[in-house]
Amino acid sequence: MLRLWVAVCLLLASLFSVKPALAFRSVAVGSRVPAATVKDLSGRDVNLTFSGRAVVLFFWRANQEFSLEALKDLEQIKKEFSPRGVEIFAVAEGGTPTPAVQGAIKNLGLSYPVYVDAEHKVEEKIGVIVFPSTGIVGSGGQLKFYLPSRNSNYRQIIQARLRVELGLTSEKEFDLQMKQIGEELGSERIRAEDHFKTGVRLSRQGKSKDAVSELKQALSLDPALIDAHLALGYAYLDSEEPNVAQREFEVVLKQHTASPGAKLGLGISAVRLGDLDRGIEILKEAVQINPDPVQGYYELGRAYEKKGNLKEAMHAYKWAVRKLLQGRR
Repeated sequence: MLRLWVAVCLLLASLFSVKPALAFRSVAVGSRVPAATVKDLSGRDVNLTFSGRAVVLFFWRANQEFSLEALKDLEQIKKEFSPRGVEIFAVAEGGTPTPAVQGAIKNLGLSYPVYVDAEHKVEEKIGVIVFPSTGIVGSGGQLKFYLPSRNSNYRQIIQARLRVELGLTSEKEFDLQMKQIGEELGSERIRAEDHFKTGVRLSRQGKSKDAVSELKQALSLDPALIDAHLALGYAYLDSEEPNVAQREFEVVLKQHTASPGAKLGLGISAVRLGDLDRGIEILKEAVQINPDPVQGYYELGRAYEKKGNLKEAMHAYKWAVRKLLQGRR
């Protein structure tokens, strides 16, 4: 039943589609980037200011493949541009444990400063909701360019924009280069859609392991393909991997807080991980926002049954049947 539900969840997710997310939602290109206070790895406050030199400001998430790849790209960019005065500030997502940051620095051989946004304050001030996110700040302190997520041309794009900021190339030359890259990325998006559709089909056929592989390939080509994150979450659930499924649903909910499919999946993940109280609360929220809550009520009944609350379990199961008889799914 869960595999059949994937298609419904994907359809529902499409109802919440929005324009591509901005990397820095609260700072427009041309506006000054506000000074920010972050923590170094010793827990001391560090004030980041943006004037007098070009800065690459990078927000990343631990244990996220695209973030780690971008961190490696930025190390190469530093070697090329630091002699010209460019600085790189990498800021780990709020709540990231210091050992995780230290591990990334060591494993990737990073030589530029990496900080922690301990309480999400900088993310909120600048408006970062997509990880990774990259901004280029000019010597006057204004945001000149931003790039959400990371694609296969990430390093090339950041290098090209820095050359503009340093006066090494023109805006016209940059635009021509971006047009060429855009054509290449367009081809990648088509391939990503193909992998996505194959992954959904495999999920429906009960081939969850193969589905995971296809959906991961889709996201490697187009990290912003939010439907693939949702489908991957359910494929992981079918593969009995609720811990990694949970992360995929959280990615969706960060961008679409009212996504019924992601809310349902997060609740199922919590229940399977043994956090029954949290799972029940999330599932109760899911059935309230879901126009077709049959699966939600069914999973809620199972959660109550696992907890030993048979009265509430029967109540939820009855609602599942009632909604099903109403023609819901």
